[in-house]
Amino acid sequence: MLRVATRVFSKRGFHAASMDEIAEGAGISKPMVYAYFGSKEGLYVACIRAAGELLREEIARGAEADVPPDQQMWQGSLAFFRFVARQPEGWRVLYREASVEGGPSAAEVAELRREIVSLTARSLARSAGVPAADMEALATGVVGAGESMANWWTESDAPLDPERLATQLMDLVWMGLGDLHEGRRWRP
Repeated sequence: MLRVATRVFSKRGFHAASMDEIAEGAGISKPMVYAYFGSKEGLYVACIRAAGELLREEIARGAEADVPPDQQMWQGSLAFFRFVARQPEGWRVLYREASVEGGPSAAEVAELRREIVSLTARSLARSAGVPAADMEALATGVVGAGESMANWWTESDAPLDPERLATQLMDLVWMGLGDLHEGRRWRP
């Protein structure tokens, strides 16, 4: 049910998604969908939670590895873009739909985003030798850049290449624009 619902919400948005279409796609009756989730919003929040848990686990696995800070950020970024490549519908529901709806769905996404910002801040802080709290603003910008790149990617006709996008994010974050203008690039 969640897979079908995520696909329908991703394609149509929350308001235009039909519970009839979701039930039919899942091969169950509409009353069964309501029995499991209570409401359309309950089903929507369940889709957000499922995608969010998967994304959180994948990023944490890469970002918490015991490797140098640049490799830690690289692995977390690559995990993020691989998630988007494998789960574009989950990504759309998480960030493009949920962030504009408000209510419980937006709260779920906000909490997930705080966790990802915290992981990023710890990695940046480790490399700079400062407390993670000192890197929260920068980490928020890094996460926002990654989210924007993922949105661009899922809306464009560009080939789905997680490594290319993760490298471009590392070029921006780790190498900085000055190094890019001089032809220096970050390498995994």
